[in-house]
Amino acid sequence: MDPIKLSAPQYEFLSSPAEWVAYGGAAGGGKTFSILLDPLRHCQGEYAQPFFRGVILRKTFPQIMKSGGLYDESSKIYSYLNANFNHTRSEWTFPCGAKINLDVIQADRDLDNFQGAQLSYVAFDEATQFPLKHVLYLWGRVRSKAGIPGCLRLTANPDNDSWLYKLIHWWIDPTTGFPIKERSGKIRHFTVVDGDNFVWFDEPQYEVNPDTGEQQKTTVSFTFIPATLDDNKALTTADPSYRARLMQLSDNERERYLSGCWLAAATTDTEWPRDWFIDLFVDDSEYPPPYSEAIGNRQCVRMFAIDPSKGRNPRKGDYSAIVCSAVTSDLTYVDSDIRRRPPSQIVEDLFAFCEHPLHRIGPGDLIGIESLQFQSLFRDMILNYAKDHPQMALAIYLAAGNILIPVEDPLPKPLRIRRLDPRLRARKFRFLRNPSNSILLMQLKQFNGRNEQGQHDDGPDALDMTLQLPIQLENYYKRLAEGKTS
Repeated sequence: MDPIKLSAPQYEFLSSPAEWVAYGGAAGGGKTFSILLDPLRHCQGEYAQPFFRGVILRKTFPQIMKSGGLYDESSKIYSYLNANFNHTRSEWTFPCGAKINLDVIQADRDLDNFQGAQLSYVAFDEATQFPLKHVLYLWGRVRSKAGIPGCLRLTANPDNDSWLYKLIHWWIDPTTGFPIKERSGKIRHFTVVDGDNFVWFDEPQYEVNPDTGEQQKTTVSFTFIPATLDDNKALTTADPSYRARLMQLSDNERERYLSGCWLAAATTDTEWPRDWFIDLFVDDSEYPPPYSEAIGNRQCVRMFAIDPSKGRNPRKGDYSAIVCSAVTSDLTYVDSDIRRRPPSQIVEDLFAFCEHPLHRIGPGDLIGIESLQFQSLFRDMILNYAKDHPQMALAIYLAAGNILIPVEDPLPKPLRIRRLDPRLRARKFRFLRNPSNSILLMQLKQFNGRNEQGQHDDGPDALDMTLQLPIQLENYYKRLAEGKTS
C-alpha cells in the first residue's frame, strides 16, 4: 500500500480533540476515506486497543456493499492491516481484537440492534440522511471498555433543510452559505434541549452530581471542518474528469456539490438573483428600538405576522413562521422565529417573541394571523394564553383593546410573495443576524413561485403579511361596519 497523503482538512479532521466532528460539504472532499481512517489509531500499532468497538453507518446496505461503497473503500485500507471481514456480521476484526462494524439504521426499530452496546467510535456517513434522534441515540451508546475518549464523526454534503445545518450554523456565513475559513476546526460546546434545539457555549459546562458531589460535564465539544474537491488531490489526480462531471450539474447543484454552499437552492431556477441578498444582515445595535413609554418615542411601527404550520408532524411538516417588520422611513428591519412545531408551541413562542427587548409589542404596533386554516382556533389559543399570562407584553397589548387582525388575502401565495420584489430589488430589507433569519433568507433565495415539493415559503409569506397589515386592518373595519364580520 502506498503511503497515505492527507489533505490539510483531512489532517485537521483526524487530529481534532472534539467529541463530535462534522467534516466535508462538497462532493469529492475525501469524507468517507477520512472516517474509515480515523479509528485506525486504536486498531493497530502501539495504541491498539483490543476492546475497541467502532461502527460506521449508512442509511441502507446497498450503500455499503455497492461498488465504491463503504465495504470497497474499507477493503482498500483494512486488508493491508491484516484485518478480516465477516460478511455475516458486516464486521472487520483486527489482529489486536479491535472491531469496526459497517451497519445501517433505516428506521427507529433498527436502534434496538444497538441497545446495550458499548461503542468507542461512531461515524455517520452522509449524516443528513439520518434524523437527529438516531445520532443522539448512538451517542448514548458510547461508553467504551477500551479506556479511550468516545467520539462521534459526521460527514455530509450541503443540505440547508437538515438538522446538521442548524448544528454547523456558526461555521457558515449566513449571507453566502460558504464556510467561514477562520472558524474551521474551532471548538464550541453544546447541549440539546427539547429534542432538537442546540444551546451553545464557548466553554464546557459542568454541574455537581448530587449523589457523589463531583463535577460532571453537561455539554458536548463540537467542531466543523469543511472540505472541497480542491482539497482532495488524490481524487483529482486519479480521476481528472470528475470535476468536469460536477460542472455539468445545474447551477444550484453545482454550488452545493462542487463549491460546498450550504444555502444553495435545490431548484434549478429561482425568482430573484442571488446578489440581491448580499450584505443584508445587521447586528442588534443597528435594529431600531421598540416604543418606549418612559420617553414616549417611536422610531418605527412594528408589524407582526403569524403563519401557522399546516403540517401535523412538527418534524416533517411545513415551517411555522413568526415575523416582525420594523418599518422606518427608509428601511424595513426584519426578525423572525421560523421552525417546525405544534400549534401550542407556536402560541408560547409568539408571546416570548413579542416580549423580546428588541421588538416588544406596544401601542401603535400591529399583529395579524392568516385567516385560513385553523385561524379561529388559533386565535382562541392566543387569547386563552393571554388570560393565563396577563403580565406579558402581548397580553397587555390585547387587554388595551388592540386586536389580532384576521388576514384575508385572496391572492395565491406565489403572487403574495412576489409583492416583496420592489423592496428586495431596492435592497430595503435588513435582517437581524441569527439562525432563524438565515432560514428566512434561504427561503427567499429558493423561492421560484411553483410550490414545488420540498420548497418552504412560510417565512416569505409571513414577511409579506406584515407589510399588508395596515391595509388588512382597514379592510377588517370596513367588513365590521358592513356587518360582514364580528
